Amino acid sequence: MTEERRDLERYDRQVRIEGWDQENLTRAKIVVVGVGATGCEVAKNLALMGIGKLVLVDNDVVELSNLSRQMLFLDDNLGEPKAIVAADRLRKMNPLVKVEPIFDDVRNLDESIFEEADVLVSCLDNWPVRRWLNSLAVALNKPLVDVAMEGFYANLQIVIPKKTACLECHGEELMPKEMQLAECTLRRRKPEDLVQDLKQAGIEISLKVAEKLFEHDIKTVYDLKYAQESVLMRLDDKTLKIVREIREKLRPKLPALQSVAAMISGLASTEIAKILHGDKLGEPIKGLLVYDGLSGQFTIAELERSPDCFVCGDIVEEGLTITVKPSETILELKKKIAEMFSIPDPEVLYREWRLSDDKRISELGIGEGDTLYITTSRRFMPLQLRVRISEGDGP
Repeated sequence: MTEERRDLERYDRQVRIEGWDQENLTRAKIVVVGVGATGCEVAKNLALMGIGKLVLVDNDVVELSNLSRQMLFLDDNLGEPKAIVAADRLRKMNPLVKVEPIFDDVRNLDESIFEEADVLVSCLDNWPVRRWLNSLAVALNKPLVDVAMEGFYANLQIVIPKKTACLECHGEELMPKEMQLAECTLRRRKPEDLVQDLKQAGIEISLKVAEKLFEHDIKTVYDLKYAQESVLMRLDDKTLKIVREIREKLRPKLPALQSVAAMISGLASTEIAKILHGDKLGEPIKGLLVYDGLSGQFTIAELERSPDCFVCGDIVEEGLTITVKPSETILELKKKIAEMFSIPDPEVLYREWRLSDDKRISELGIGEGDTLYITTSRRFMPLQLRVRISEGDGP
């Protein structure tokens, strides 16, 4: 049997599907962000289907509790980077697929990695990074397949930039309330604030420990609960142990079930194949698909694209504006921005300067119609805001 014939034989059953074109998959490049329960399943499905190139991004390592639902990992892999282990396993499952592992926070990667992709896949367990990836997909005009699960429940959303709702369009309804409150709060805090917040939750830490956490930008209870593993690994051993104990009290690990991960990931993989085929295999799912494993029901919630969305809406092209008073400080402006766009860490850039919190609008020469650029870890591209000066307010 020739090598070409052998390659065709591998995909024989799927190429029998009416409308299927294996070349569409063989030429494709997919970036999968998050190689956990759903990420392993999606990556495995895509590799077996014969995707030309898979890029796996994850900054976590294999833990014992992963092994009950992440089939690409074995006991021998404990402590090893998930992306690297998964890539090695996938190459053995299908040697025809190129797999590139990246052991890093996705927000640190070069833009070119995503520009070359045909589809981005979010298999993340936290909203801050999902928001960032969503804004990246919209900015680069790349389809995004967002997969999430918890216990017997799972959901799937397909984002086609400028055509369907993005993750931010209905963020107020879809993001957990606790997360919304944290995202709307400007993090200008002191270590003493963290000590007090934890005390109210029945947890005691020293001011010295709080100061160490602040050095790594862990400033709120929410930060403690959801800090990425790459951030935690920069802590010294003693502080890391304290943080892990706190996290167990604050945030018991989410329940997860392999069968639910496999089910929602199978649907996501099918949608990716449909996207790669254009309209030959039908249109991708519209809205938010929700699975309730306890009742055995699927529901699709309609999600209309919001023209006022500050990530994908028409208002972005028209230009976002923000009204300021000459007497306002930059810190006051940041608080306003944090509340308007649910971003906890805005930084304001004007011309070539990063503006200091204590400066006032009137001192900086900012005038009507000027543009401010807002950077945040929740957004890929800076947010542009055109200034509108409120009348009747002196410096």
